[in-house]
Amino acid sequence: MAPLRFHELPAQERDDFASACALHGFIQEDFEVGAEVGAQAAGDGAAGQPSRRITVARVTGGEARVYRDGPLAWTAAFERDLAQDVFGFPLAD
Repeated sequence: MAPLRFHELPAQERDDFASACALHGFIQEDFEVGAEVGAQAAGDGAAGQPSRRITVARVTGGEARVYRDGPLAWTAAFERDLAQDVFGFPLAD
């Protein structure tokens, strides 16, 4: 799998990620985001599209989740996890 950094992800995904963070009191810098892009696996992703695995880790606390391409956008799954306090609570200023 080929690694990608956050700034190499599509602009819409970066914007959706930042919006989800802000909605739940976080900032983008509270997390480290990376992606791995691999060859098309049987049944994964859209036809002809390589599969992706996005890893999001909280900088403080170390909680991490891995999201895969699927019917639910990874940014929506991340936002759901924020709403369920999977990554804990935002730090006070």
